Amino acid sequence: MAIQLLGGRARGFVLQAPPEDITRPTAVLLKRRLFDWRQNWEGRNFVDICAGSGSMGLEALSRGADHVWLNEIHKVAYRVLEKNVANWHEKQGLLEGQTLHVLQQDFRVLLKQLRANPLVENERTVLFFDPPWEQHALYTAFWEAVRGFPGEVWVESDEQKGVLLAEQHQHLSSVVKEVTQGKHWVLAGRPLPR
Repeated sequence: MAIQLLGGRARGFVLQAPPEDITRPTAVLLKRRLFDWRQNWEGRNFVDICAGSGSMGLEALSRGADHVWLNEIHKVAYRVLEKNVANWHEKQGLLEGQTLHVLQQDFRVLLKQLRANPLVENERTVLFFDPPWEQHALYTAFWEAVRGFPGEVWVESDEQKGVLLAEQHQHLSSVVKEVTQGKHWVLAGRPLPR
């Protein structure tokens, strides 16, 4: 299966997706609504914590994000991500001042390291979290790890398999955007203080 970027300088750029039994790409309509809402990423950073193909982070990079981190823990998905990033470098490259980092770490370790980095720990950074929906404990661990984060968090799940949207509001000091498509949703907001 292939995924295309929706906008920016690399609109139409094709990414390979890991096998469907390993990862599940963000639905095109949800992705479109999020990136139509925030089209210009200049001066912003994006951290895709469970990157899969890398489509969310590369979408932000295509639209001008300064610094992008793509993290994928699954070995097979990570190899696909590496190929997509290599293809990006070959065909698109980076604009002056842009950086693109590819990592393979447990998200708890990743967040601990990145939150010590002033490039990440600021209000211009978005942390995107879309783990395997059935693993509800990962959401609890994520919310604990991002308490006090000054930027935005975008969390994706599904009402049937994942955590319930209404229950996630309690982890935010403010909701910035909520996008739904059927039972599938992304919640964007600012985390609670420490």
